[in-house]
Amino acid sequence: MEEKWRKELKYTVTEGESIVTARRLSSFMQRDKNLKGGREYLIRSLYFDNLYEKVLKEKLSGTAVRDKFRIRYYDFDTAFIRLEKKSKRYAVGHKYQCRLTAEEVQKIIDGNTAWMEEDERPLVRELFLKMKLELFRPSVIVDYCREPFTYAPGNVRITLDRDICTGLGNVDFQNPDTFYLRALEQSTVLEVKYDAFLPELVRMAVQVPGRQAAACSKYAVCRRFD
Repeated sequence: MEEKWRKELKYTVTEGESIVTARRLSSFMQRDKNLKGGREYLIRSLYFDNLYEKVLKEKLSGTAVRDKFRIRYYDFDTAFIRLEKKSKRYAVGHKYQCRLTAEEVQKIIDGNTAWMEEDERPLVRELFLKMKLELFRPSVIVDYCREPFTYAPGNVRITLDRDICTGLGNVDFQNPDTFYLRALEQSTVLEVKYDAFLPELVRMAVQVPGRQAAACSKYAVCRRFD
């Protein structure tokens, strides 16, 4: 299957601006098919980095070619967990992913990684090499609520990420009792992803006076509290 590289715009907006934007988008866009009721779902991610903070430094410096690994699940459902590699190549990005079991995730967190070396999933083997050769380890938990929209022309997906929290260095991300601290007060991250073109209707709908598209990493924001 051909890899699909997508373009992405990010904005940081206030809670009030996000509510107005969501109302505007709901007038012509569809709600994401992954919603199980309501308007939002919870995302919990565990990101990887090494002792030299390679991933964080590449993000903060704006390195044009970079990758980051994370493990993610939704709405507290550990029956469906994914390992993801998000790759950035200049102005476009791509996400590779595969399923993991809760038991496999716990082994990775505990440092039991020998089984990964010959796993049939290429992404698992790639993470193993990162952990073995570059000393990648679980780094930080990032937690937030997402309100998603889709629009068929341009294959557009817009998300509003609210209540962004950090696990404060605790990497036990399957534990429901893990303490979280809000990392971005009264702000929402608005993300716009699309393929070859962004319809003008969508471009106008996401415009907020005084706001310009800029790099905004939830991972980097949460790493400030390490």
